[in-house]
Amino acid sequence: MSCNFSSNYEIGFGITYAAFETLIEVCPATYIRPDPGGAMMPWFLSLVLLLFHLPTCIIRAVRWESAQYMALGLAMLGITLTVQAYVSTALKAEEVLVWMPLTLVLDVGAMLQMVMLILEKHDERALKDEERPARPRRGVQVLWDAVKEWAVRIKGRMIGRREDGHGREDNAPQIQLVDHALLGRAQPDDPNAIEADRLHPDALRYAIVALVAFIFLILLLVLQLYGLYAAVIGRRQKDLRVNWCSPAFRDFAIAVTTGDCKKYQIINSSSNGIGCISLPGDQQRDWLLGTIIALSTALVCQVLDTALMLLTDSGTKWRAVKVQRPWLTMFGGVIMLVVLVVFGVFNAKDLPKGVTETVWIYRKEASRELGRVCRGKLNPPGLRGNMIGYMDGLFESWGRVYHGQ
Repeated sequence: MSCNFSSNYEIGFGITYAAFETLIEVCPATYIRPDPGGAMMPWFLSLVLLLFHLPTCIIRAVRWESAQYMALGLAMLGITLTVQAYVSTALKAEEVLVWMPLTLVLDVGAMLQMVMLILEKHDERALKDEERPARPRRGVQVLWDAVKEWAVRIKGRMIGRREDGHGREDNAPQIQLVDHALLGRAQPDDPNAIEADRLHPDALRYAIVALVAFIFLILLLVLQLYGLYAAVIGRRQKDLRVNWCSPAFRDFAIAVTTGDCKKYQIINSSSNGIGCISLPGDQQRDWLLGTIIALSTALVCQVLDTALMLLTDSGTKWRAVKVQRPWLTMFGGVIMLVVLVVFGVFNAKDLPKGVTETVWIYRKEASRELGRVCRGKLNPPGLRGNMIGYMDGLFESWGRVYHGQ
């Protein structure tokens, strides 16, 4: 070690450099990883999301109806993970790498596309003259009528069963009256119902899908806005710090010095049996700014995509490509996932800023007059270290269910 500390240089609280042996031992090489909440989504998980979202985007661009349920499933997954991250981290600035909602862009575009294209598909005003009813309805009205007819059918069956329980012969006229009064357009011989079934045979299914997609869309937008607000507030926080932990920082370790003579005190970790050092949260501060920029850009793209889909229809094409698609959020969301994969790879293979590969660890046992110093090698966290830091932060709110007894 070439730092040449003086004998009265303070290594720990009230412990000077003179309290340690001059002979330096060699520690086993080990890793250093982020403390819970200090790691971004591992590149492997980001890659899995990309591999699911990319084909879904292609299908949505060509045959959007074939990707409805896949898009709903991915949106539900995104909402669940984001809400879980918000709850576990309480949107702390130092844990932004866990809660930043940057993967939701594709889900917003998918839900927007589903809602608008389903409404357009059932808009009777866009039908040809020979197919258009005498009183054409908007898509919303068609879907709402389908839901009402389904509710009337269910109610009619329930009333019929209730009357059957009291004897059909005595109540037959009453049942017939109830059926006609309740079912209305739902009657098989009703010409309006027949026409509606011919034009929109799956209106009820589409109505349910559109309703779920609309609810998901609202939730996704709320999560984005909430995350943007938290990032703005977190960016204002001063002296942001995060903990990095290693198995080498235990067994009576009190301090660590790096190859450039920086000293860090050993502190307890939220993980059992491991020690940590506190480092400046420069990466977190950068990602807070990146979250602000990315979410602001995403919101603008989502507004532009909404305008694009409102101003075009399913027949609008440009160079044989359908225009009525959320192209900006599609491309933007894919780019965002690629960025997360790339940064996840770099985070897994790089040491944190301020820490060198070779470090000196100072240990002071109460039973020994002089403390010991050992030279160790710290390896980057790798995929496993990042998985631990990310998962521990993501599921912190689960308590014993996640951590065990």
